[in-house]
Amino acid sequence: MKKLAITFIAFAALAAFALPALAVGPIYTEDFNYAPATALNGTGGWSAHSGAGTNPQTVASGSLTYPGYPSSGVGNKLGTLATSGEDNNHTFTGQTAGAVYTALMVNVVSSQATGDYFFHYFDGVIANNTFRGRVFVKKDATTTNYAFGLQFGSSTTTQVFTPFSYTPGTTHLLVLKYKFNPATADDQVMLYVDPAIDCNEPSPTLTTTDATQTDAANLDGVAIRQGSGTAAAAVQVDGIRVGLTWSDATCDIATPAHQSSWGQIKTLYR
Repeated sequence: MKKLAITFIAFAALAAFALPALAVGPIYTEDFNYAPATALNGTGGWSAHSGAGTNPQTVASGSLTYPGYPSSGVGNKLGTLATSGEDNNHTFTGQTAGAVYTALMVNVVSSQATGDYFFHYFDGVIANNTFRGRVFVKKDATTTNYAFGLQFGSSTTTQVFTPFSYTPGTTHLLVLKYKFNPATADDQVMLYVDPAIDCNEPSPTLTTTDATQTDAANLDGVAIRQGSGTAAAAVQVDGIRVGLTWSDATCDIATPAHQSSWGQIKTLYR
């Protein structure tokens, strides 16, 4: 019996290494749980890096909702972004390897045909304008439908877009991923639109890279941008969750992705 128990313990230990790790939770969350009409600049660690005080970003009552997402219906939301206004940023613990995932709920009220970006990561000091993973909204030329877009770095790099299949007034879940790769100038950014909330990372909706851009040296923050008056969309943002794994950003750690691991061990033991 003792030998059998030791064998089981050893097997369980090996299985623990073989099975994927449990989610540990996000490294930063923002549910905009502040009073309506509160200015975002100077609140909860947010600060303006451009246009401070011009069309300031403010909190609005009510929360966006997306079925199954942990931040759905929590707190309030960021009111509809204007154009040519204040841009705000928030830092998180800097990352230099692996991957960074940021999930957020987005409701596009209206958009423009030129298109512009409203959300991105930054690398190091934001004043250096080393933006990575710019997320765009661009309107169809003939309908009110819009597409989501993605760009690796600066405005000179290629943009990739989804089809124009999204309609104004609907809340979508986006997950922005930055992946560090081993070579020089080979990092990738990926965008997932409306992924299933089952804690399993799917194939990305969009992926892009740019060998003319430097890889991130210390990815350490997110920013919310109000773009140009002739290009930017009117967008509401809520439920930002930054994690180092897909599960950390998108799942409730009370019900981790691999909660059945112990059951798998017991089944194999039998």
